[in-house]
Amino acid sequence: MAPVEDTAGAGIVAIGAYAPQHRMHNDEWAQYVDTSDVWIYPRTGIKTRHIAAAGESTAMVAARAGSLCLEAAGMDPADLRWVLVSTDTPEMWNPATACFVQAELGARRAVALDLTGGCSGFVAGLGLAEARARLREPVLLIGCEVLSQAMDWSDRSTAVLFGDGAGAALVMPREPGKPAFEIVNIYARTDGRDAGILGKPYGGTKNPLTPELVRDGHHHRIVMHGPYVFKNAVTKMADAALSSLEEAGLTLSDVDLVVPHQANQRIIDAVADRLKIPREKVFSNVEEYANTGSASIGIALAEAIEAGLIRPGQVVLTVAFGSGFSWAASVWRAAGVPPVRAELNRGAVLTKGVGT
Repeated sequence: MAPVEDTAGAGIVAIGAYAPQHRMHNDEWAQYVDTSDVWIYPRTGIKTRHIAAAGESTAMVAARAGSLCLEAAGMDPADLRWVLVSTDTPEMWNPATACFVQAELGARRAVALDLTGGCSGFVAGLGLAEARARLREPVLLIGCEVLSQAMDWSDRSTAVLFGDGAGAALVMPREPGKPAFEIVNIYARTDGRDAGILGKPYGGTKNPLTPELVRDGHHHRIVMHGPYVFKNAVTKMADAALSSLEEAGLTLSDVDLVVPHQANQRIIDAVADRLKIPREKVFSNVEEYANTGSASIGIALAEAIEAGLIRPGQVVLTVAFGSGFSWAASVWRAAGVPPVRAELNRGAVLTKGVGT
């Protein structure tokens, strides 16, 4: 008999987050390129970023966040049915990064798949996770990037923007009385006509790597047409936020906290201004972590919960924009606040959970 959809919906029942130990301050970039904190911070709002250690791969970073998430939930990895990893810095060309994560976690019964949805991949992937969770199939969704190993450190316009880390969410059918972020709505869109505006063009079948491309550093080149990306990021994130709220039957006045993709502070502020949302309702930690791509919302959620910024009954809005172009937003209602376990380079494992 086919499984029956859970009409009560799905929710996020635990959050995990991990950032590598090494924190790189803006002034350290002077070793590699002509720049400094005085140049970087006013333009981006970024002070530091976390950099993976030598040999610390995407799968290792993702698995750590996933393991922390499962520990927070008290869940046996063997009970997972899906492991989804959203990343633009995969472990290798093939197989999927999720395969290595699944093996590391011991999630032997889980299907392992990668998503390459750019910086919006975590939010868009939540739509896939929710659909499976409604069928009573537990899903571990991880957004992870090790961008420090995938960029040109001599390119001042892009290298200073990024950092490494991972955020994970355990998505399951909602259970009465159990703390969870109830997933009310997910809105996601893509416009492939702008696929060449933001991304890494070399290394695939369209532009295979050659010795000459590697010699000239093109295998680490990130293409980004800044002003065009900025304009589209602001308008698309604002439109996605409004569309998701409309589909949920809510308005901006119902929102208690906005957790946006942490691209840079200028984009975060511009989205808030376009939506006319008070800055105190918009969470930002880009100053410490920089742009961690699809990991940024998971890390931000862990910190927001740890800081006590989300309380039972509140409405949370997440929104993101990334290459593709792709953009997504989701609306959650806090039916209690799920537990969090995070290792964010602050000397200890942070454990935070708020009951119903």
